[in-house]
Amino acid sequence: MKFLHLITDEKFPDSAYELFEAVAPGQNTFMLDGKSASIRHLKKIKPVRVSKYAFWSPKFIRSLEQYDAIILHSLYAFSLEVLARLNDKVPVVWIGMGYDYYDLLTTGPSDLLKPDTLAFQRPVTSKLKKTPKQLINGIVRRGLHPNAKHKRKLVQKIDLFAPVLQSEYLLLKNAIGTQQFPEYVRWNYGKIADLVDGKLGNIGITGKNILIGNSAKPTNNQLDIFRVLAETGVPADSKLIVPLSYGNRAHREKVIIEGRRLFGDQFEPITEFMDLDEYIELLSTCSSVIMNHLRQQGAGNLFIALFLGAKVYLDTANPLYAEFKAMGLTVSSINALLNDTAVLNQPLPPSVVARQQEAIRRTKGRAAFEGYTENLVAEIIRLKGQKAV
Repeated sequence: MKFLHLITDEKFPDSAYELFEAVAPGQNTFMLDGKSASIRHLKKIKPVRVSKYAFWSPKFIRSLEQYDAIILHSLYAFSLEVLARLNDKVPVVWIGMGYDYYDLLTTGPSDLLKPDTLAFQRPVTSKLKKTPKQLINGIVRRGLHPNAKHKRKLVQKIDLFAPVLQSEYLLLKNAIGTQQFPEYVRWNYGKIADLVDGKLGNIGITGKNILIGNSAKPTNNQLDIFRVLAETGVPADSKLIVPLSYGNRAHREKVIIEGRRLFGDQFEPITEFMDLDEYIELLSTCSSVIMNHLRQQGAGNLFIALFLGAKVYLDTANPLYAEFKAMGLTVSSINALLNDTAVLNQPLPPSVVARQQEAIRRTKGRAAFEGYTENLVAEIIRLKGQKAV
């Protein structure tokens, strides 16, 4: 079997490389569009690099028919254009990331923003007047990527879909509302497997800091939780750790300004990208984690925090809240903080932490991830046989 993985230069594909090479060694090609940009995040993969407009070449598209499956690691501009032109006889797998399908689940970006964040975003967005150059670039970009507007229709060309959560599969299937929809397959990136399997040592919570959000994207709704914490108070021996290494620049600047204004030296923004081991060490200093999203986001961070023994607070509208509850994990509603943030200084009992770790080991260890990968390969073989008939 020959599998082609279409990837972007970010932190997840290395995990896919490890898993697919463990299950199907030597059968995987990883392709990255864009030949000139320096690679920043890929450490283990040496991708085949092609022009970011290679999809315009019929010869390039025909060359993809040599593969037994095309695996799309998120639906992004390049992968959408390839998908639009690809022969239907080639099985296609979509590894969903969340950000690449939530636009199909909502009517607009503001649906995922809470009042304080929305109040900041609306005037910023309305003031952003595009220069003539930006307007021209937008027209050119739409001309070079004509299928971006057909994303909903193109999903129907996909055979297998692995979203972050199975519940999101059902949400998207209902939102697309067509008879032809990809089959569900369980698969996730195994970035936390080494922690879960004990290869990083016996790591636990060592401090009383509070982690808020996972990025500088407005959907974190940090401004809204800042207001709650400012009104009810932050424990004196805690720092607010706020990851802002990627996302929206204007939002990041606003979060930093507000964080420093409201919390002074207790506010600690993280603006540089951190390796996973370093990030886990940072998370181990946080006894509480607050994710104020209305959608699934930062799932990997949350599984790490829960495994370490942190108290996790989520909005009950976040699909992760129900997911964690179904797994028997201890999560609390954001509403628990509205009246008294003293709960932030109440650690989880060791017995609860041990039970959570066992529950996470069953689904997030290396053996489990390799099992998901073996099943995915088996599903591809089945589809390949069906399409050959």
